Amino acid sequence: MSRIFHTITWKVVDCIGHLVLDQPPSNMMTVTFFREMTELMEVIVHLQELKGIVIYGNGRHYSSGADLDELLQEIAGENPYVGTTCDERAMHFLQTNYKSLSYFEELSVPVISAIRGACLGSALELAFFSHFRFCGEDAIFALPETTFNLIPGIGGIQRFSTLAGSARALDYILTGRTFDANVALELGLIDQVCPKKKVVDRAVEFLEKLPERYSLSLRKVYLGRIVKSKT
Repeated sequence: MSRIFHTITWKVVDCIGHLVLDQPPSNMMTVTFFREMTELMEVIVHLQELKGIVIYGNGRHYSSGADLDELLQEIAGENPYVGTTCDERAMHFLQTNYKSLSYFEELSVPVISAIRGACLGSALELAFFSHFRFCGEDAIFALPETTFNLIPGIGGIQRFSTLAGSARALDYILTGRTFDANVALELGLIDQVCPKKKVVDRAVEFLEKLPERYSLSLRKVYLGRIVKSKT
């Protein structure tokens, strides 16, 4: 089974869903991307035999994040929220995007982000909503919104703080600076660093070894049994 949208590709191989961010080279997250992610929710909800989902980018990068110019134009425009203020449109837009990304966190099957190259801004927020995060040794992370006089608006602040602690999260969020795979691992933002050419395969192998009666509350147990047993 496969479904090709304009900005993403969805396919199921051996009962594992592959969600590919498919706008290379940067796989930028446009207005169309967020709308298609909402459409994808309706596809996934009807699947009965899904064992898990792997999210990754087509090519070198996971994603460079949101197309801020396009998103700001969408918020500033009159449509599709006729009769509302700019602030109301922005809130509606962020809430809709939050719902489409947080959907993955709420799934009863495991979801893992397999990150190569750039994972910035909204892309990192998407990865935060995954149950597990593996990355290649070339991965680069950041929440750079403050460098554009914005703040992360779809869950990045809260999840960074939960994983790394408030002080360290605020440091990286307020400065917007980038950090590499080793720092991300040390901060607790990712679960394993892999060779960049094998990160998707490692993610699939990990999902295949998870029990049928999967529970997100046991994620640390699964990591201890599966990941650490191979190191």
